[in-house]
Amino acid sequence: MILRRLLLLLLLSTLLALYANANWMQRTLRIDSLTHREDWVAAVNDRAEGGNSVGRVERSGSGWILHCDIQPGYEWPFCAMQIQLAELEQGLDLTQFDSVRLWIRASGPEPKQYVRVFLRHYDPAYAGSGKEADLKPHEVVYDPAAQDLPVEFRLEQFMVASWWVQNHPLPVHLLGPQLDRTVYLTLTTPGTVQPGLHKIELEAAEFVGVWIAPAQFRLAIIAVWVFSMGAFLFWDWRRSRRKLNQALRGKRELKQANARLQAISGEYEAKAHHDALTGVSNRLGLQHDLRLLMRAQEELMFPLAVVFTDIDHFKFINDSLGHDAGDEVLRQFAQCLKTHIQREDLLARWGGEEFVLLMPLTTAEEAFEVAERLRKLLAEQSWPSGLKVSASFGVAQARRHSDGEAGVEAAMRAADQAMYKAKRDGRNRVVLA
Repeated sequence: MILRRLLLLLLLSTLLALYANANWMQRTLRIDSLTHREDWVAAVNDRAEGGNSVGRVERSGSGWILHCDIQPGYEWPFCAMQIQLAELEQGLDLTQFDSVRLWIRASGPEPKQYVRVFLRHYDPAYAGSGKEADLKPHEVVYDPAAQDLPVEFRLEQFMVASWWVQNHPLPVHLLGPQLDRTVYLTLTTPGTVQPGLHKIELEAAEFVGVWIAPAQFRLAIIAVWVFSMGAFLFWDWRRSRRKLNQALRGKRELKQANARLQAISGEYEAKAHHDALTGVSNRLGLQHDLRLLMRAQEELMFPLAVVFTDIDHFKFINDSLGHDAGDEVLRQFAQCLKTHIQREDLLARWGGEEFVLLMPLTTAEEAFEVAERLRKLLAEQSWPSGLKVSASFGVAQARRHSDGEAGVEAAMRAADQAMYKAKRDGRNRVVLA
C-alpha cells in the first residue's frame, strides 16, 4: 500500500513538473522600438540589384513602419524592414526558443497583402564574406489580415528558402535549418508584387521558449525515475531473497523427487514409454512420468508451464525428400530440444511431428522466453539436405496444484490451441495462450 502511494505521488509530481516546464517556465525576448537599438533597424530595397523601388522605416509607437514605393525596373522588386538581432559573427542563438510571436499589419494594392518573414543565419562556411546575400534565409510567408494578432509560428516552421539553396550549394551537414547564430529578422514584400505604395507595420516581435529545454528537463525527470526505481529494486531484492531461498530449497527437493522418480521408474521406462525413433518419451510415457512426479512432489511443481511445438511444413519434407529425411529431421529436432532444456523438464513426442514440453516451477512468461530461444536455435541448426527447418510454439500455464491433473490437462489444451494459432498466424513463432 505504501509503495502504491509513493508511486502515485511520483507520477503526480512528474505530471506537475512537465506542466510547469511547458507553462510556467517561459522566457521571452521582445523586439520593439522601446527595447531595441535604433541603428539596428533599417530599410532595404532592390536598388542594389538595379531596381527603382524606394523604402524607408519610421518609428511608430512601440514599433516601426516600412513605407515602400514599388517601382518597375527589377525582375523581382521588393522592399524590406531589416532588424539586426546581434553582431554579424556572433548572432543570436534562437535554438533556446520554440516559437516567435509577430504583431504585423500590412497594406498595399494587392487584394491580399502577403508578408515574407526571414530569419537570416551566419555561418563562416558560407557567409564568411559578410555579405547579407550569403546569410542563410529561413522563411515563412503569410497574410497578416487573415490572422488574429499576434500570430505565432513555431521556429521549426521556418524553412530554408529554395532560391538561396540553388545559388549556394552546401555540403550535406550544412543542409537544413540553422538558427544558432541568427543575425537578422527581416520583413519583406511578397515575391510577386504590384507597383504602388505598400506598408508593413511591425508593432513587436517576441521569441518565446522555456528556461530549461524540454529535452534536458525530461532527462532530469528520467534520472529521478531511474533513481527511484533503483531504490525500489534494492528494497525488492532484499525482500525477495527470502522467497528465492525458499524457491531454491523447492528446486533441490524437486531434483531429489526427480532422482527418486528415476530410481522408481527404472525398468518401467521401457520401450512402451519411449519413442523408438527419437529416443524421448512418447505420450504414454509423459503421462506416466507426470503422475509419478505429482504423486511425489505435487506442491513443488506449480506454476507448471506447458509448451507445444510442431515442425513447420513437415509434410513437404516427407513428400519431397522421402521419409528417411523426415525421420532424420525428427531425430535431430528432438535432440536439439532435449539438449537445451533443464534436467527437471519433461519432453515427449506427442505424435507425428508434434512435441510437448512440461516445465515445473516455471511461469508462462519464462516458458515463452525458453520457447523463443528454442525457436531461434532450431533456425540456426544445420539440417539434412540443406533444409531450412522451423517450428511453431504454443505456451500455456497451470497455476495451482489444487487443480491437479485436470489443471495440467487444461493447460495442455490451451498450449495446443496456441500452437495452432501460431500456425495460422504464419508459422515460425511463439504464441502465449
